[in-house]
Amino acid sequence: MNENEQAGQPSAAELKTKVAEDIQSVTDFARNEATAATDKAKDAATDQKNVIAHKLGDVAMAMEKVAAELEAGQNRNIGRLTRNLGNNLRNASDSIQDRSLGEIAGMAEDFGRKQPLAFLSIAAIAGLAASRFLTSSAPKADQSAISSTAPANRPVSGLPSTTGASTGVVPTEGRFND
Repeated sequence: MNENEQAGQPSAAELKTKVAEDIQSVTDFARNEATAATDKAKDAATDQKNVIAHKLGDVAMAMEKVAAELEAGQNRNIGRLTRNLGNNLRNASDSIQDRSLGEIAGMAEDFGRKQPLAFLSIAAIAGLAASRFLTSSAPKADQSAISSTAPANRPVSGLPSTTGASTGVVPTEGRFND
C-alpha cells in the first residue's frame, strides 16, 4: 500500500471517478431544469397565442357588427368591405387557435416569402402599435413629483434670480387681484 491509501485518502482514480459522477449529475440536473423551463415557456406562449386569437375573434365580431350597420345605411360598399375584413380576421383567429406555435411560425414565414411588402407593412404597423401601447401604458409622472425634483436654486417663476438662492416665492409685483 502507498502512503495515501494508508492515511485513508482516496486514490487519484477514485477522485477521477467521483469528479466524473459529479459532472454527470450536474449535467443531468441542468438538462432537466432547461427542459422544464422550455416547457413552461412553450405553455406561456401557447396561452398568449390563445389570448391573441380570442381578441382577434372579438375584433372580427365588432367589425361584423359595424358592417351590418353600414350595410343597413347608405354605406353599403364600405359595409361589404368591412364585413370581408371581419371575415378574414375571424378566419385568421380560428387558424391561429387551431395551430401550434411552430405551424404559425411556418405560416408567417411562408407569407413573408410570398408577400414581402405586405409582411413588412404588417410588421411595421405591429411595431408602431406596440410602441404606442407601451408609451401609453407607461406610468405617468405625478405633477407634484416633477415640481419636487426641480433644482432648488432655480426660481419658481422661471425668471433669473438676482439673489443667488431661490426663495420659492413667485414675485407678485405689478399684478392685480380682482
